Amino acid sequence: MKNIKFVSLLACFLLLVGCGTAGGNNNNGSTGSNETNNEVPDEEPIVEEEAVEDLTGYIVSIANDGNVRILVTGQPAGGSGESATMYTLEDSTVVENSNEDVMESGDLAVGMKVTVWNNGITAHSFPGQSGAVRVVVDADQDEHEQHAVAKALEEVESGQPWHVDEVVSEDEQHYNITLRNLLDGSDPVEVNVEL
Repeated sequence: MKNIKFVSLLACFLLLVGCGTAGGNNNNGSTGSNETNNEVPDEEPIVEEEAVEDLTGYIVSIANDGNVRILVTGQPAGGSGESATMYTLEDSTVVENSNEDVMESGDLAVGMKVTVWNNGITAHSFPGQSGAVRVVVDADQDEHEQHAVAKALEEVESGQPWHVDEVVSEDEQHYNITLRNLLDGSDPVEVNVEL
């Protein structure tokens, strides 16, 4: 019986101590609220999210369920090998081409070469998941190549992290695109595209 009373008293004590500090009292004589001091709150400075270059490659799929999400496969910045990341574009995401011409998220298309910056945080899944701070479209990419890559991706299972291994142009209308599924490690698939 003494143990139950002791545990009950200890629980009450901890609850009271927790409630006493939950209000954010920093014990420096300040109330922590600008309203009680009749001060006008200062406008908070706008802090620009720091962008870290993350991945350069091709957009292999786009989803829009209220938020635009692009799946990009390619080379990680400062690394080797291939990677795939699904980036969510927010209202604050900067979208432009490599000539610094401003674009909209709606201008992005499957098959485009892009470099994506994030805030340095990527979920450890495969494909990875992250927010996009900045998306830069390669302005030097040939429009025919972009369409050829998009058409090749239509020929394989959609939504998969297909890496574009090689793009060979026979002429402006005929391309051979080599794709490899990074998820299952299967053999590369060659797709012949006629525009």
